[in-house]
Amino acid sequence: MHKFRSRIDWWVLGFFICLTGMLVQLLLTMYAKGTMVQYPVHTAVYVLAAVVVWWPVLNTRYVISDGILTIHCMWLTWKIPVADIQSITATTNSVSSPALSLDRLEVVYLKNGKSCTVLVSPKNKELFSKSLMLKD
Repeated sequence: MHKFRSRIDWWVLGFFICLTGMLVQLLLTMYAKGTMVQYPVHTAVYVLAAVVVWWPVLNTRYVISDGILTIHCMWLTWKIPVADIQSITATTNSVSSPALSLDRLEVVYLKNGKSCTVLVSPKNKELFSKSLMLKD
């Protein structure tokens, strides 16, 4: 079994830090004004938003085990048989995908006879590619 964390671009991390800072500032303002008890829904939404912001950073990973590439991102999971992978190429495509960096790999695979694509951004792209080529 090989586990790979997602690479995180500095600007993505900076965005998450700034957004979290704004949410914390809102919570501190509510606390200072004594309105947290008055507006519990607002408090809960701000706390939940902070958790959701950091969820992909803590959860995005790629696991190669028993001939299956499993991609986890938030509540989403992709399971791709390694034998169905047609190609792996480097890309900087900015399409939404389970990757926290623009330094990505495009994985082309067959699903029900059709060609599909998923973009990933493992920290160690070379080891990730070699692990997939081993056909675990």
